[in-house]
Amino acid sequence: MVAVLADFGQRTRQEDPVVHFYETFLAAYDPELREKRGVYYTPEPVVSYIVRSVDELLKRDFDCAQGLADQTEITVKNLDPSLRVRGKDNTVRKTAQSHKVLVLDPAIGTGTFLYSVIDHIRQQFIDSSNAGMWRGYVSRHLLPRLYGFEFMVAPYAVAHFKLSLQLMAHDLPPESREQWAYQPQDGERIGVYLINTLDEAHPETPMPLFTQYVAEESNATDEVKLHRPVLVVMGNPPYSGHSANRGDWMDKLQHGLVDGVGVPSYFMVDGEPLGERNPKWLRNDYVKFLCFGQWRIARNGEGILAFITDHGYLDNPTFRGMCQSLLSTFSEIYVLDLHGGAKKKEHPAAV
Repeated sequence: MVAVLADFGQRTRQEDPVVHFYETFLAAYDPELREKRGVYYTPEPVVSYIVRSVDELLKRDFDCAQGLADQTEITVKNLDPSLRVRGKDNTVRKTAQSHKVLVLDPAIGTGTFLYSVIDHIRQQFIDSSNAGMWRGYVSRHLLPRLYGFEFMVAPYAVAHFKLSLQLMAHDLPPESREQWAYQPQDGERIGVYLINTLDEAHPETPMPLFTQYVAEESNATDEVKLHRPVLVVMGNPPYSGHSANRGDWMDKLQHGLVDGVGVPSYFMVDGEPLGERNPKWLRNDYVKFLCFGQWRIARNGEGILAFITDHGYLDNPTFRGMCQSLLSTFSEIYVLDLHGGAKKKEHPAAV
């Protein structure tokens, strides 16, 4: 373990040793699982670019002066049936308080995106020599705003491990750790949950056959999926043309049959069926995660969706319904194509 952590948090473009440990393990232990679930390394320079871009968009377009570090709290319509008013016929509260900038990575893997978000925010405190405010900020305005979902146990555990090390400042020089280290208090936890993002949420469903921990994990995830006003959805969803995620809820979502909140069908164009003989590429996992992110932002009424994805949808006619759906939901779409498609025999863009 000492060797694994020797270079943790080094400011280089080399992959994180914690992630390297996990990926080496999975490649040797279960390569079929890695392929089936589309688990691939997330390049940190691309993550940094996306995080900084989202930060700038929050400042420019969403009236969040501090970007990803914003502490603004807002009053929102209460959609959580667990928040009830006692003594008044068990009535559900009409409003609730929430931070404005809630961030969700729906396919968190080993935690690279949230790690970068925390690093970006903390650096602002470091630059302003504001260590005295850091611990209070983490407790009140950081941990309550960051969420991640993961389906596989190994990356879920690594994400918790990696983010915990970061909060304890193990990614900083030894002489800086004491003043920047944060130790979670009783009842606090990192908001990374073990769940399949692409499954339907089942709020308030009793689960007598499951352990209390699994039930609490599921209920907390459902609250984020359904009720929290998530403003930013970011991440690197898995790519798998032969998706193992084949639930009815996701199929309905892709066909525009969930909620009616602004996610038109990926299988329709101008009100007519797509007409593709084999629309299997619309079943790719990254497409399903795009659809989930689109639905989550549409459900909130505003927000930013920032993903690393395959670029096949840019010119493949099978995706024209998906593109039209995205254009109908979002007012602006930015695409940075790195041209790294091996199947198209492209050469990655020079950086």
